[in-house]
Amino acid sequence: MPRHRARRAPINEYKKLAAERVGYLFKLAEGVFRKSPELADRYVQLAWRLATRYNVRFPPHLKRKFCRRCKSFWVPSVTCRVRTRPDPPCVIITCLRCGRITRLPYGRKRAK
Repeated sequence: MPRHRARRAPINEYKKLAAERVGYLFKLAEGVFRKSPELADRYVQLAWRLATRYNVRFPPHLKRKFCRRCKSFWVPSVTCRVRTRPDPPCVIITCLRCGRITRLPYGRKRAK
């Protein structure tokens, strides 16, 4: 008797579901941070693993909520330090757990 393969859902459905779960894990991390920072970090690690497994990009607003080196959830003045610099204009975020420095440009002049 011939065996039939089970049908898989299209890849786009997997990616869509993974992206939704990543967003949900970040919401959980925000809600639980005050009570348990370690659990918030665990949620971020799970979101990172989901995104890498299904090749899902983080939206820009989520990229700025965790450290890319130690995967800790960032809360300004608790787990990270945020500074601005006028020349060149950038926001400097320093992770207080691992010491990684992230520079984000802002206010660039556009060419005419």
